[in-house]
Amino acid sequence: MPHRPHFPTAILTHQGGLIIAAAKNHTEIGTRLNPTYLTAADALCTQVAGEVTGQKTAKGELGNLTTAQQQNLTTLHQCMTQAAKTAKLAFPGQTVKLHQEFQIGAHDKNDLATFLSRCDTVLGAVTNTANLPTLKQKGWTDAETTAFQTARNGFGPAETYRVQQISGAKDTTTQKNADAAKLYEFILTIQNAADLEWPASDPANAGVRGEFLLGIFPPDHGGNHAPASTPTPSATPATK
Repeated sequence: MPHRPHFPTAILTHQGGLIIAAAKNHTEIGTRLNPTYLTAADALCTQVAGEVTGQKTAKGELGNLTTAQQQNLTTLHQCMTQAAKTAKLAFPGQTVKLHQEFQIGAHDKNDLATFLSRCDTVLGAVTNTANLPTLKQKGWTDAETTAFQTARNGFGPAETYRVQQISGAKDTTTQKNADAAKLYEFILTIQNAADLEWPASDPANAGVRGEFLLGIFPPDHGGNHAPASTPTPSATPATK
């Protein structure tokens, strides 16, 4: 069964769309994956984005995010990752502190409202005068805090994104989650093909690897997430 992504679907469709577009722009990927695989991935990405938009009782993802909010969401994921890694260096072995203040660990709920609430908690931790000096000893600066706060300010209170029951609306959460998990597998497969085609061992590959968001997607917040299962493509990858 496909592994459910541990981040909001909005970032899956946004960054996934960029990765799929990169694959379509580089014919080299066609030697590793059948072109119909990319077509299927692109169609599914559009479908999942539509499911989010049309889902009347979606958990914390009501309506469309603006382009600026999409970018802020990406930045927030990067800030959460940076904060988690710095905190683990600054407070080694302090499991309770890392989990409660820096939100490191697995989380069952990954809707947008819950994610924003976790961002608020981590922002409080990185600005706490009891933590900040130790974090700065591990490389954290006021610039990181400012970027984090600026991105978070792009959204309103987390409660704004909470589920609101609408009379007669159909809840499609289960279908959306299943489609999102399948899309996640598609994107990871495309990234794997790109990683094989343009290995990190060659510095000249840095630019094209960036197009596929290698090292950026999927976002890692310092938690212990199970690795994705082996994808089961709807189209058979081509052989070289």
